[in-house]
Amino acid sequence: MHSFTHANQDPKINWGIDTTTPEGREQFKREWDALAEMAPELIKKDDIIFPHEQEPHLSTEPHFRRVWQHYREHTFRLKFAQIVEDGAVSASDAEAFQKFIGGVNMPTFNIYVLAQTGKLDYMKGDAGFECAMRVFTALGFNNIELSDKTAEPYEEQFWNGFDGLYNLTEAELKQDLQLIVTDPNNRAKVEALMASYELLH
Repeated sequence: MHSFTHANQDPKINWGIDTTTPEGREQFKREWDALAEMAPELIKKDDIIFPHEQEPHLSTEPHFRRVWQHYREHTFRLKFAQIVEDGAVSASDAEAFQKFIGGVNMPTFNIYVLAQTGKLDYMKGDAGFECAMRVFTALGFNNIELSDKTAEPYEEQFWNGFDGLYNLTEAELKQDLQLIVTDPNNRAKVEALMASYELLH
């Protein structure tokens, strides 16, 4: 019996067509249009994206997602250190930011999400709050859009926007893995996990 719970549901539509060639793209379009005719409520003709042009799909496997979150946090630390070194924010602002947001190791970004959604307007004028907003802007977070027109939680929207803002990829994750996971045994487990994921795609 087929299991919808444990089946691999990550891959996108794949008809085994090489869409890097004109012939393949023409064949793929025929198949896409036929599917759109059969199920117009699911597939729109205008939404066609050839497989070789699709953005790489990130696994939702829990262990991988934990590693990915560590990668995000590692990237934040690098970017934060960079804007301080480049003088985009002052050393005093950097110190005040860390105190206001939640410490040196890893700040919570719920404060930024709450600020962007108007939940912290009463804090405007507070020195620590204003300092944090300056640092967030220097990091480019003001380019991350949060929408109330989706069921996706604001924090998830923020992190997905963070991924796009800094162009995070699995390839760069692999390069930085030894910096993110310092224990050799744990790193070997992570590498094995990522290798097994690649075999499925």
